[in-house]
Amino acid sequence: MRLNLLLCLIFYTSGGSINLSIDQKELRGEFHDETRSLVDYEDFSTNLTDYASRRSSDDDKIVPEEQKKQREKAQKNDEVDESDDSSDISEERERDSVDHQHLKSLTAIKPEKHQPVAGVINSAFNDRKTFSCPRTKLELVTGRSVADISPEDITIIAAMGDALATGIGLWPNADIEFRGASFPIGGDSTIDGLITIPNILREFSPKIVGVSHGMGADLPDHQLNVAQTGATTKDLYSQAVELTRRVKKLTEVDYMNEWIMIIITIGTEEICTKCDGPSYDHIKKAIIHLQIELPKALVVLLGPVHVSSFHEQKSNLLKNRCQCSRNQTEGFMYDISRKWSRVWKDLQKYVENGETTRPTFGMISYPMVTITSRYPSGLFIRDRPLLNRRGHNYATKWLWNRLIGGDLYNLSSATLSQDNYFCPSVGCPYFRTYANHKKCETLTFDEAKDQELISHNGKTIKTGDHGRFEIVEEPQKKLEEAQKEEQKALLTRQNTRAQSENATSPTGIQLAPMSVGRHKSFLGTIDEKNSDV
Repeated sequence: MRLNLLLCLIFYTSGGSINLSIDQKELRGEFHDETRSLVDYEDFSTNLTDYASRRSSDDDKIVPEEQKKQREKAQKNDEVDESDDSSDISEERERDSVDHQHLKSLTAIKPEKHQPVAGVINSAFNDRKTFSCPRTKLELVTGRSVADISPEDITIIAAMGDALATGIGLWPNADIEFRGASFPIGGDSTIDGLITIPNILREFSPKIVGVSHGMGADLPDHQLNVAQTGATTKDLYSQAVELTRRVKKLTEVDYMNEWIMIIITIGTEEICTKCDGPSYDHIKKAIIHLQIELPKALVVLLGPVHVSSFHEQKSNLLKNRCQCSRNQTEGFMYDISRKWSRVWKDLQKYVENGETTRPTFGMISYPMVTITSRYPSGLFIRDRPLLNRRGHNYATKWLWNRLIGGDLYNLSSATLSQDNYFCPSVGCPYFRTYANHKKCETLTFDEAKDQELISHNGKTIKTGDHGRFEIVEEPQKKLEEAQKEEQKALLTRQNTRAQSENATSPTGIQLAPMSVGRHKSFLGTIDEKNSDV
């Protein structure tokens, strides 16, 4: 009898433990179908809008006591089963949600490391509905140099580099280039359907040109994407030559007087090909060509991707996807990363202090595209070292917030899946470059008028007597100063003569008041209808 009772007790105890494990599995929010899938994670999306609407936040529903177990399981899956990239879990917050409490916690660059700069981020957005970034050019003089370039100043966007810019593999089950969806240059849809750098810039400058659309390698010349799948740093000079050729053929804008942003993505495929550092000389040669040919340019130089778990940020998952590094140690990848960082640092110094340095050409260099996630393997295209759509989405957020926040945006305390897209800060509403890193100055139109100096189309505009505006090229500044007193005396004599002749003599000079148009974005624009004034 006692034996039967003991057997029954063991049976019910074991049965209860099985049911308990099943309940815990459902509680943790694990995949409904854990079998391997041969398609990308968003294969059920038939278009970009469907893709953007996939915002389930299962990852946020995990109870706190299970997070450690889930983390250990994710890390084990990264090492053992990296081919399973079909994760359907999304870490994204709701589209209409903006975390204002998190924004309040962001402060300026830490004074113990750098001189303090007023650069508090106080607003952000997720889509067009939540986009409410202030218009800087309504009040401030911008675009005079790389120290005060605002997103509104960018009129032309271009891309160079490798497969990250060509977008190969972004369309599920198709090994074609989807340039219209790549994060540096893609312009298909809007930020409601596809988050890319150009689509964000469109919210600031709707008439931006150079954006890529659609699929394929042979796109029209006015789409300024000259990147090539499989390209290395040795290919950048030829790409720079091709890019400047296309820019000079643009008819929509005058490239001589407009700011162009050039995003270069290079290194992800090169590392997997040779597991070595980049070619400094070839990159420098490409940069010099761009400096010579483009009067007003901001280059964003991005190195290879560094995808890691949020809890193991030093470990790059790219290692196990490259044939030459798969069997190497973590220290091997770290040494390669240091080579890229040293070259990027040297290139940055050259742009800032080289013989071709000038105020209207600048570069922002990031040796790694650093992306973290709770499920980092789900950011890659299957069996390739390239980012999938979600990876491009994260890359967009990382790059944009880094351009706007500078060193303020630190991934050690940031969560890409939960962060919003930053609006320019109030104290320094520009792209954070080396020129405004330690000192950021703003100039209002009223202050510019008091100084008799405002900026328009890259030229200096001085206000003179009778409300007249005169556009003066840089080489003419000294000459203008020398002639200033003589011009004042001449105008005084002309005014006296005109008054004595009642301004009616055919030989006199009629001093009619000048008509000046008032435009919302520039309060000192000359009215084109009165071109004879």
